Amino acid sequence: MQFSSILFERFERPAELFDALDIYKDLNLDQIIDVAVTLKKEFDIKKFFYMPLNDEKSIVYRQEVLKDLQNNDFYYKVDEFAHEMLDIKNQQKRIDTLDYKEYKNGLFLRMALDYCEALSTFAKALKEANLHSRGFLLFYDYLQAYLNCDDYKSLYSDAQKLKTKLASVTYMIGIDGLTFKVKKYDNEIDYVPEIERVFHKFEQDEVSIQDCKFNKNSGMNHVNAKILEFVSKLYPLIFSNLKNFTQKHRGFIEDNFLQFADEVEFYISYIEYIFRIDSSNLLFCYPRMSTQSKNIEVLDGFDIALAYSFSFDKKRVVTNNYYLRNNERIMVISGANQGGKSTFARAFGQISYLSKLGLLVPARRAKLFLFDNIFTHFEKEEDISTLHSKLEEDLVRVHDIFDKASTKSLIILNEIFSSTSLLDAIFLSKKTMEKIEKLDLLCMWVTFIEKINSMSDKTVSMVSDIDKSDIKHRTFKIVRKEADGLAYAKSIAAKYHLNYEQILQRLKE
Repeated sequence: MQFSSILFERFERPAELFDALDIYKDLNLDQIIDVAVTLKKEFDIKKFFYMPLNDEKSIVYRQEVLKDLQNNDFYYKVDEFAHEMLDIKNQQKRIDTLDYKEYKNGLFLRMALDYCEALSTFAKALKEANLHSRGFLLFYDYLQAYLNCDDYKSLYSDAQKLKTKLASVTYMIGIDGLTFKVKKYDNEIDYVPEIERVFHKFEQDEVSIQDCKFNKNSGMNHVNAKILEFVSKLYPLIFSNLKNFTQKHRGFIEDNFLQFADEVEFYISYIEYIFRIDSSNLLFCYPRMSTQSKNIEVLDGFDIALAYSFSFDKKRVVTNNYYLRNNERIMVISGANQGGKSTFARAFGQISYLSKLGLLVPARRAKLFLFDNIFTHFEKEEDISTLHSKLEEDLVRVHDIFDKASTKSLIILNEIFSSTSLLDAIFLSKKTMEKIEKLDLLCMWVTFIEKINSMSDKTVSMVSDIDKSDIKHRTFKIVRKEADGLAYAKSIAAKYHLNYEQILQRLKE
């Protein structure tokens, strides 16, 4: 029985995105990833956030696994198993650094026992869980086949027999000054009852007895090692069996189980990230993906990075709806500054990217096109060290996007060409729009130039809404309507005390 991965349905894996780091900063995906990775920093999961999937079946494969993990009881058992595999991995690393052979052999046996117990316990948990995902069902079949193979049966049987034999080892230590002697225990007097009798009069009320778990990372000094060496000479056959066990079963750990632990913690890290978000008005969903239709629809979408930061301040995040249908390809977002346009664009990018990781997305409902690549261009401060003007930087970055984009790509543009004159910005925007049209790209374009709305019949106008009762108040809602600039103009006029009423009042004064 072969098992590929709990993350990847097929044996081949997508390459990490090392040449697209701008999108992670532009969309605040780096903030999401950093927090999720920190929650499970002991596992090697960061690379998985940089491996977006490229086919619908692989995305559904992950969504199914996540749905199984929504069973809380099963979720905790999976997390526990992953940590047990991590502990096995750390034990192996530590054993490799030790010098005292009897001690190393003893730890090796304990590692084998822990390993067998963890596998058998998790096999039972998988059997009892109401599993539906191909990922967990395949892993269960793989684990069952492994538990029934001859190598594992031999490991488990040998470990149990050796554990029983070692439990029969008893000895005494006689200390005389700086010297000691080790000998077999020979029914010498047990002074514990006598000590309890003498100190009985000092007893107080009963106290609860706390279980003390032995620290597997405790070390052994040279004195302990010498005692153990003497004990091994008292029981040569048992310790010879222990040595033979280590040699026979060296390398018994199945790498697939260690790989499973890292991979499944990728899901769990994201689930724990979501748990930390105030969900009073926010919902997550499994998006429906299409490789054919470019119609998209998102209901109550929001910026997940913003929601995470707001959870600490008990602030509410505004959600938004949007869609593209039929020939529509480009959402042009305009309106007042500080109205939520950039946040809206980031939320769209986050939902699009997270969907390609096969994860839950921040929305009540989402239907998305499975793009092959995502490109972003967010406004940046001019960097004098490059000796390039801001406009030149914009042009270079836009040119690079079109050089790499295909007809299945997605681009998000945020306030480009803002450093030049309006006429030049309109000219450059028109040329950019022609490229987008030619490639039939899905695009979200945040701009201060409302004229962009009329540059193509594929555009949809969306505007950052303003509270009509107080035009200075931002609602952070982005609504689908034609941009007329009037609300924005009134807002600016009010900000600088130049609206009609304010001017009349000043004339009266």
